Order: sequence, then structure tokens, then C-alpha cells
Amino acid sequence: MTRRICLAATLALLMAAACDKPKPRHPPPDPMAVAPPPAPGVAPPRQGLSAGLARRTELAGFSIDSIGPAQDPLNHQPALVPAGQPLAIMGFGFDPVVKAPAQGVDLVIDGKTYGTDYGAPRPDVAAYFKTPILTPTGYKVTIPAGTLAPGPHRAMVRVVSSDGASYFDGLKIAFVVK
Repeated sequence: MTRRICLAATLALLMAAACDKPKPRHPPPDPMAVAPPPAPGVAPPRQGLSAGLARRTELAGFSIDSIGPAQDPLNHQPALVPAGQPLAIMGFGFDPVVKAPAQGVDLVIDGKTYGTDYGAPRPDVAAYFKTPILTPTGYKVTIPAGTLAPGPHRAMVRVVSSDGASYFDGLKIAFVVK
């Protein structure tokens, strides 16, 4: 009988010890739970419109107003821009021969062509050139962070003619990613 009591007491102690250390539980995922939104990012720019078109000799009607935080980079070269962040480049472009909006504007950085979002209102451009038709000539492109290595780069605006048959190049503008 003493042996049974000792065995029962030992068994009770083991059971109590086992209850102090519960097994880890891994509940199944909730099928009704909403997934967290993806981290905000910048989609890569689309392919440019000027590929395969003939190059014109006339200088494009253009401006690069800003490269990231650097304002007026044409007159303040080289523009300095921070590394590790998306790089927004904005300005305007138009067909200089007919003084009309272009079919589109590409941005060429170190020989690689990026398509832009073209057609933003630029009443300042229309007023400066005294040509109201030049209002929808603004462009913007955002280059994703990490696309451009730290160091010197060159950007150039490429304006697709209003008839879409050719393109005009702008001046090359130096900038440095730091």
C-alpha cells in the first residue's frame, strides 16, 4: 500500500509539472484576416516612346525644373541628390518646330531611356512663350530608389515630335547621387 501511495504521489507530481509547461500552440491562420498592404514603393518607369524614331537636329523645347530636391539643375550643375530614395524628375517639353505639345517626353539617364507621365498643366510655360496651346506640356518621372548608383550621372530630355515621327534631344545635365 505504501508503494501505491508513493507511485500515486510521484504520478501526481509529474502531472503537475507537465501542466506547468504547456505545449506551444500554433493556431492556424485566420482565413478572414486581411493581409497587410504591401510596402509603398515606386513602380519602375515605363519604356520610352522615342525608341526607333529618327533624331532631329533642332534642340528640344524643354526644361528639367528639378532632379529630386535639386531645383534648376540646368543652371546649378552638378545637382546633388540623395542616394537610397526615389528620385522624382520634373519639367516640361514641347515640339520646338511647330510650338505645340509633344506626343510624349522621355528622360535619358546615362544612355538609358525612361518614359515619363506627360501632359501635366504648365500655364507658366504657355504664358512665357505666349502660346496657350503649350499648357499641357509638363512631365514627371520617378526613378525607384537604388536604380542609380552613387556617383555622377547625366540626364537629358528627349521630346517626341507632335506628329510622333521623330524626336528632339535637350542638353545634358550633370547630377551626382550622394
